[in-house]
Amino acid sequence: MAQMRVGAMALVLSLALLTGASAQAAQPKTFTVERSFSISHVQVPPICELDQFKTTCTRLVNYYVRRFEREMVSHINLNFNADDPFAAHAHMGLKREKSVQNVTMSAYSRPDEPVLTLFSIFKQKIVGQEAENLLVETINFDVKSGKSIRFNQLFENPELAAMLCARAIEAKYQSLRSPLLPVVISATELSPSNFIITPRGLRFFFAPGLVKPNSTTAESMLIRLEALQSAKPLSKWWSGKVDEITDEQRQALAQSSLSGVIKLEEDMPGASQVQEAQRLAQSQRNAQEAKEAAEQSAAAIEGKSVTDAVAAPHPGEAVAAQPPRR
Repeated sequence: MAQMRVGAMALVLSLALLTGASAQAAQPKTFTVERSFSISHVQVPPICELDQFKTTCTRLVNYYVRRFEREMVSHINLNFNADDPFAAHAHMGLKREKSVQNVTMSAYSRPDEPVLTLFSIFKQKIVGQEAENLLVETINFDVKSGKSIRFNQLFENPELAAMLCARAIEAKYQSLRSPLLPVVISATELSPSNFIITPRGLRFFFAPGLVKPNSTTAESMLIRLEALQSAKPLSKWWSGKVDEITDEQRQALAQSSLSGVIKLEEDMPGASQVQEAQRLAQSQRNAQEAKEAAEQSAAAIEGKSVTDAVAAPHPGEAVAAQPPRR
């Protein structure tokens, strides 16, 4: 069975860098599923054998396989040339090369911390496409209960936190002018997803092409905890302990598939990120206040016009002159 072309130790260290994690001692298992247009090799961590995670892992494996097959069916249909007899034969199954995805699912948690992260890395070789796609997807779990952690469980004011995240994402990626960036921002304002909880804050991952046009590699961004303080992060998830990044971890990340996804030296330093997020948030609040003021003024004008219409004379009627007071 095909395996991910990533050094196991390098991957462990690079992911440990994100979550301060330690790998499970047991060996992972790999499942291979072949469909009409795709082949999926999915590696699952030993933690998936535990009762509280077994159902979730099984659903994810099935979902990853079905989703890739659907995407490849759509890909074939979009690129099928009915005038090309060779393409027609391939489409009918006489000669068909299948797209392949390798998925590595890994579970990591910091010692004595309440968060466990299930981290899925996809490497996809799609027929007719030279470059290989690299995607990252994440789910966070409560270590004690085994239940997934929703974004609105992380802050006292999750609505403000979501807005701050959206503004930080906008500030970092708006210069790239991705046509899909407004969709990402809107989705983040509504319900942030695909992030991991780290001691330094929240690291978001974006599928290829979402925030950086014409890219086949996932993007990531660390939103520092300082930038989210006004939303009051809950101490349950952030102990305040932040380990220094070592040279060994830097080297391990550089040798892994995530070297183009994770940037240890963030493009936007902590203070600048806070200031920019606050500036954009204040700008949005000002725009909202201006809109509400305009709506109130319009309502007041509309109300006054109704009163005036009742008091005004009917067409053709003259207003009787009042005699002057003596």
